[in-house]
Amino acid sequence: MKHQAESSGEFRRVGSREEGYSVAAVDSFFTRLADDYELMLSGAELGADVHTSRTVREAVFEPEKGGYAPDDVDAALDKVEDRFCELERHLYVQRYGQGTWDQAVQELRELLLGRLERPAGQRFRRPAKKLTKGYFTKEVDALCDRLLAHLEGADVLAPADVRSAAFSPATGDLCYEETQVDAFLDRAIEYLNDTAQ
Repeated sequence: MKHQAESSGEFRRVGSREEGYSVAAVDSFFTRLADDYELMLSGAELGADVHTSRTVREAVFEPEKGGYAPDDVDAALDKVEDRFCELERHLYVQRYGQGTWDQAVQELRELLLGRLERPAGQRFRRPAKKLTKGYFTKEVDALCDRLLAHLEGADVLAPADVRSAAFSPATGDLCYEETQVDAFLDRAIEYLNDTAQ
């Protein structure tokens, strides 16, 4: 897993007047990811600060003029997240057994279904203040419908389909609260990763 070489040699730079991701921050992050991945592979005791698939998914970089092209970095992060997920699943099964893993995945599936089976327009709460912007309800519900279809075997969704989802801003009754939607989609990505072949 040559993440340092990948980050410094393969990421394009945006124009000198455009904002990309901080080069130093991205290089440092990918170097640390490579170290943490090797640490996990070694079976060593892991500290609380070791990166996981979740922290890869939540990575945010400061903007920098002439920095790395965000699309390139984001695509690489998606691949790294998938690798971490695969290793985490292997280590979990190794430690607790396949049955325990299957049970945890089933519980997550039921948690997702509990919200997805709610009527459209009622799946998430509205922002507490009327003028606070949230995600356009119909677009969120459309993705939720696809997730539900996936869980029922009628559609196929990959983790990247949810990671790349973007919603128009809206206010009042036309929107859902962003933080609740984000937290739910994070769990949906976990499930899709956990069940990926």
